[in-house]
Amino acid sequence: MSEELAAEVLLARVARNDVDALSVLYDRYAPLLYGLATRVVPSRAAAEETLLEIFLRLRNESARLSEAGVSVAAWLVVTGRETAMGRLRVLRSPASSAGPLGRGVKTGKGSDARPTDEGGFLPLNMARLTWLPRPEEITLIDERLVLLHKVIDQLPKPQRRALELTVFGCLNETEIATEMGEPLGKVRTSLRAAVTFVKHRRRAVCGTWAANI
Repeated sequence: MSEELAAEVLLARVARNDVDALSVLYDRYAPLLYGLATRVVPSRAAAEETLLEIFLRLRNESARLSEAGVSVAAWLVVTGRETAMGRLRVLRSPASSAGPLGRGVKTGKGSDARPTDEGGFLPLNMARLTWLPRPEEITLIDERLVLLHKVIDQLPKPQRRALELTVFGCLNETEIATEMGEPLGKVRTSLRAAVTFVKHRRRAVCGTWAANI
C-alpha cells in the first residue's frame, strides 16, 4: 500500500476492516505518539501500552471519524494526550495497579472517551469532533509551525516552564509550584499570562479554528 495515501483515505479503509491500512497509519504516526506519551508517562512500558490503546480506539472509532471528516493526525494527537494523561493518573493513584492494557484503566461505554479525575474514561458524543481541525487546516498549521514555535519561544522562561508542566507533565497548579519552587500565586499568574499571550497570537498562526479552543 502506498505511503502517499492521505491518512483520511487510509482511515476509510480501516473502517472497512482493512488491516493493512491500519498498519500504514501505525507506521506513520506511532513514533510521534510514542514520543508524546514518553513525555507524560514515566516508563517505556506505560508509553507502549498507551500507544496500543490509541490505535485500538482509532480502529474502533474509524467509521464514525471517517464520516465526520476530521483530521486523523489531529484526532490522534488529542486522543494520545488524553490517553497518556489518563494512564498517568492511574499510575499516580495509590489504589491502582497499572499493568497490561485493560488493568488499572477504567473504560466507559464506547472507545472514544476522555480521562476522568480517577483515571478512567467517560464516553464523548459527536460534539467533541466539531472543534477538531480539518485536514486542510492541519496542512496550514504545518506550514506555519516555525512561526508557532517562535511564539512559544517568546514566553519568559518561568511562564514557558509552567505551561510545559501543565501540558506535558499533567501537573496541577499546586504541583507546579512545588516543582518550580515558586509561590502558588506566582505560578497561577505565570500560567494566566502564558495562556493569554499564546491565545492572542494563535489566530494568526493556526487559523480561525483554534480561536475557540
